[in-house]
Amino acid sequence: MRVAIPFTGVDASGFGYGRTRSCPTFGAGYAAYMFGTSINDTPTVNLFTGANDGRLVGAPGAVGLVGGPMATAFSGAITGGNLLTVTGTVTGDPLAVGQSIELATGAGGSLGVISSLGTGTGSAGTYNLNGGVNTPSSSMRAFTRFFEVPGFARDIFNVSSALTLLAIYKSAINQGILTDDTNGGSLGMLVPGSFEVQTFGRDSVGTVVNVSTSSGFANGGTAWSMGVSEYNTTTAQGFIQRTGSARSASAFATTRTANPIGNTTRKLRTHLYTSTTPGATIAGIAVYTKMLSSGEMDDAFLFWRDLLADVGEVL
Repeated sequence: MRVAIPFTGVDASGFGYGRTRSCPTFGAGYAAYMFGTSINDTPTVNLFTGANDGRLVGAPGAVGLVGGPMATAFSGAITGGNLLTVTGTVTGDPLAVGQSIELATGAGGSLGVISSLGTGTGSAGTYNLNGGVNTPSSSMRAFTRFFEVPGFARDIFNVSSALTLLAIYKSAINQGILTDDTNGGSLGMLVPGSFEVQTFGRDSVGTVVNVSTSSGFANGGTAWSMGVSEYNTTTAQGFIQRTGSARSASAFATTRTANPIGNTTRKLRTHLYTSTTPGATIAGIAVYTKMLSSGEMDDAFLFWRDLLADVGEVL
């Protein structure tokens, strides 16, 4: 974190001295976290509340949480408290030591972590677990690295509210940044194949609402970006911003039927990806229970920009 020398009445934090900035809440901060051992040694602590309420699987790097292999679907059963038996095909990446096992719905928490191979070498067979939970034959999936925001998606977004998802990331195309399921799910922010950032949601009749930008921001895994996805009961909008580039905004989607966005059995996560190989790095996320104004997005951008600058990165 930034070390600053305070000067009464002076905020010069953007220049490396003066009053230390904190993550701006705008009176609507729900959850915010930063990832990377160079910038934060407590990645599960909510920057808005101070509560240790996020769920982290895997470890961040020096700057950012890098996406890891994920088995997206398989049929498995856990017996004896520590033995996972997998039958049939494993979709996505092969099962491997270090992956956290959970039900396919993602609502039940971890069922154990693969500690060693049994007869299985990535697909059908047996696997030994640490912290296993006896589970009858069920549809499961397995992750290596991700971060889970507290609260189910619909706990955050309800019929009378609005929502902003903000993420600091660098990513190749076809990646999920902050979503409530693989391949987008019901709510989230993606980096799709044709555009730079995409706001994703579904209305009350299940219609997909995709709101994208397309104003010359090059996708790729080397440039940090701030992506913003905003929702209210009838509209959705996407933004992308970088230092030296004007913020790009999508047009509002006006076809969404008023209804909560989200899912009662899913949580928002980083690194649920749409391509077969994860390729995104997340340095920070924030969730607000309102739609941020242009000025508020600028203020949030400055906070995250200064934070990354402290460790030699450029947003």
